[in-house]
Amino acid sequence: MIHISVRFALLLKDDYSGATIADGGQRFFVDGRAARPIRKPEGFFVFTDPPGAPSGPAEGWDVRIESPRHFPRTVHIDAARLAKDMPLCTVAMYRRPHSGFADCEWLEAAAPPGMLAVALAGEDPPLALRGFSEDGAAIYLRGYTAENLLWRRVCVGEGDEAELFTLTARRADGGYGVDRPPGFSHAEGEAVRFAAAAPAGADGRCSIPVRPGWLARPREVRIFDEEAMRWRET
Repeated sequence: MIHISVRFALLLKDDYSGATIADGGQRFFVDGRAARPIRKPEGFFVFTDPPGAPSGPAEGWDVRIESPRHFPRTVHIDAARLAKDMPLCTVAMYRRPHSGFADCEWLEAAAPPGMLAVALAGEDPPLALRGFSEDGAAIYLRGYTAENLLWRRVCVGEGDEAELFTLTARRADGGYGVDRPPGFSHAEGEAVRFAAAAPAGADGRCSIPVRPGWLARPREVRIFDEEAMRWRET
């Protein structure tokens, strides 16, 4: 009997829209070796152990993802943090500029190679922080905006303690699921600003996909180091 065990599964999301990337053409490399995951109709990519290989999780894997319309990404998947019943990791992919997307405009910016250029809405924010859930898995907002907030990136706080979050789900209690828990303590009433981001290329240039109308609005552009999870001076 052939036994195939699931190592992990990936779900690729467009960082701008939150849409599942299922257009095909993706290539994967696990720990430097080409891999061919099982592609599910729902957009999941399932990585399995080779038939006959010893079962049991490794400590983790470094996975490089290449996609025709998005920048390549390398992510580390920590086996200890994967749920046993659903070892799924969601990966946000950044759009390549001017690659056929019709739902955004492009803001040109500069940043050190490999860093994120983050554009923050500069006008008076329509939203403010009510708080986070005790486990840090949800954020609660006050204020009103007609914009769809699902899969929007927001910035909470100011200065070096400002943090970026992606709103991943609408909860029954009125809050929003976030992609990670906060790393700092944030007070009720702190500003919650819309944000957009893109990685800089080797030449230090980048194009940030922004909502239509953003180019005519006040904004601030900051530099963020995703690996170190901290802001960088320009």
